[in-house]
Amino acid sequence: MKIFFRLLLLAVLGAAGFWLWTVLFPSPEKVVLKKISKLAAVATFVQADSNLTRAGKASSVVSFFAPDAQIVVTVDGIGSRTFAGREEIRETALAGFAGLQSLNVKFLDAKAKILPGNVTATVNCTCEIKLGGQRDMGVQEIAVHLKKLDGDWLITSIEPVKTLQ
Repeated sequence: MKIFFRLLLLAVLGAAGFWLWTVLFPSPEKVVLKKISKLAAVATFVQADSNLTRAGKASSVVSFFAPDAQIVVTVDGIGSRTFAGREEIRETALAGFAGLQSLNVKFLDAKAKILPGNVTATVNCTCEIKLGGQRDMGVQEIAVHLKKLDGDWLITSIEPVKTLQ
């Protein structure tokens, strides 16, 4: 009976140790996916948010991007636009956050791939955006490219993925 309890205790301690290891030292994939999830949360705001809250969120959005980052936005019927560098991303975020009633950003079905060397990653996901209380949502497949700079994963580019239609 003592052996059974010792084996049970050993198994519980082993499982707890493994869980603690994964919490303290998450895989690069988990870190990258958490970063993307945080970006969606920071980029989301509601009508009741004050201008100060919105300005803070807009400034926080920039911290997710590398200094030379690029965002390519393609809207059916309108065309494509590229935002290059942190300053242009910041200015666009400030203008958008001030001019919209609300913004809801979600990254769905995100899959991270860490490339050899563990310093670059690509996240493929579906970006769902709802603007200012509109019922129709903009949905687009995107690729988010990240690079590990000074120990932090920063977005180097976001671009639409061409899908078969």
